[in-house]
Amino acid sequence: MISVGIKLSHDGSVALFEDNRLVCCHEMEKIDNNPRYSEFRLTRNDLAELLHGVGYDWGEVDALVVDGWHTTPFTVTLGGEAVPFEVAEYGHLYGVDANPLADKAAFSPYFEREYTSYHHIAGHIFSSYCSSPMAARGEPSYVLSWDGMSFPQLFHYDRGGKLECLGHLFPMSGFIYTYFAANFEPYKGYRPNDLSLAGKYMAYIAKGRKQPSLLANFHAVFEKQLAKNGPVTTHDQMLEFERALLFKLVFRAKASGFGDEDILTTFHCFLEEVLVRTLSARLDELDKGPRNLCYAGGCALNIKWNSAIRRSCNLAELWIPPFPNDAGSAIGTVCSELVAKHGYESIDWDVYSGPSIREAAWDAVGWSARDCTPAELARLIHESQQPVIVLNGRAELGPRALGNRSIMAAPTSPEMKTLLNKLKRRESYRPVAPICAEEDAPRFFDPGSPDPYMLYDHRLRPEAIERLPAVCHLDGTARLQTINERQNPLIHELLRHYAELSGVPILCNTSANDLGSGFFPDVRSVAEWGGVNHIWSDGTLHTRTTEGT
Repeated sequence: MISVGIKLSHDGSVALFEDNRLVCCHEMEKIDNNPRYSEFRLTRNDLAELLHGVGYDWGEVDALVVDGWHTTPFTVTLGGEAVPFEVAEYGHLYGVDANPLADKAAFSPYFEREYTSYHHIAGHIFSSYCSSPMAARGEPSYVLSWDGMSFPQLFHYDRGGKLECLGHLFPMSGFIYTYFAANFEPYKGYRPNDLSLAGKYMAYIAKGRKQPSLLANFHAVFEKQLAKNGPVTTHDQMLEFERALLFKLVFRAKASGFGDEDILTTFHCFLEEVLVRTLSARLDELDKGPRNLCYAGGCALNIKWNSAIRRSCNLAELWIPPFPNDAGSAIGTVCSELVAKHGYESIDWDVYSGPSIREAAWDAVGWSARDCTPAELARLIHESQQPVIVLNGRAELGPRALGNRSIMAAPTSPEMKTLLNKLKRRESYRPVAPICAEEDAPRFFDPGSPDPYMLYDHRLRPEAIERLPAVCHLDGTARLQTINERQNPLIHELLRHYAELSGVPILCNTSANDLGSGFFPDVRSVAEWGGVNHIWSDGTLHTRTTEGT
């Protein structure tokens, strides 16, 4: 059985499955240097070519599945043509008797075939559960979905398609984080729904201090609004409640007399405390087998909240996929179909299932090329003290560079962090992530536990701070990626060789892309961008021979 899933709106993507095996998932932003968060834009011919490139034919597709959204029909532009799709609902706020797996059948004149659409939140539920170790073991799990336009909603999934809606934890959508931030510097000029804002805000809180009196005020405002408002059971009530709450929180913050840095840090801590408290309390009330939790939605990219959940909620196991945001929605909508109609509950997948490096002719004048082993690449990074773009095999899924579309550099000087942020035209406070051999991570980081998808907060151990200044954030933490030989043999080998030279099995790892675009798809794109002197691509090192960086 061949299934194709499509995410139409922002973070558009297409996923191809054979039975329960993920063959590939191509996010629009990772094709042709498209802008970050691009909507779906593949024409009929584009889609046929994509399938052909991985050994499949459009005529073989048994099921076309489309992610739901908050407006229907949802119209995208394909080859200059406005193409509408009737889609299922979003799933902003479920009652306990709701069925998130309710589907909507429709016909696409453009693709000349029938398709099925599932709720957007169902995609988050099942992209998380079906990719999890719990599903692989056949275990039940709670599932938490917290997205930009929905409250944090809790579910329980048990084998045989038994999905229970357990209500929302508290009445604040994910967007309250950025809507609040847009009232304070340095984010006053941002659109509150700018999809890049949440990550910047999460990094910025290292500049501020949590103010206990303001934190207490935030909790008091929230509890008073809850008592005054009563239950929130509809989407309209949800919007009305959040507008009123946001106004009062912003007013109280501006009247506090604290600086904007402290206000933003304190609000982040307020949301974290509400999340951990309500989730812990709800799980304590329930008795549904193992205290497993799968977590998805855009808010699951917040590494500090994730760490707080793992640390404080007494879980047996916490699973967050590398694509918890809408980058995983094409995968999730197919998972919804597999669970609802075909009895599959676990998928066979690999994080490196994105596009292959594109073969693109380019004018190589001013560049040399030679074979380069991982050992030679490690020596180049160590001795040159220059960043190198690494393009390796197929791109990673999700929003974070995990070694296959990365800028890598030596982490041993503070100047490297400044250089990388300048190279990427990022704010000076933005952190640079470390990538570390999994077996060595506890020596340098606390907890240093396996974290192959950069989803948790780790603190540098005191003895590591001086040795690794380029990957130490302002608050002494790091968004660590660990890697082992099974997950990515080449990058693990690179780290081992670098450790022999430098004494540390760690490199700087930041995404290989131009500002506002997705990952570089080929060597030509990197050379035309021109930011580095060295490009390593599947065993070939391209080195600038004319004057450059």
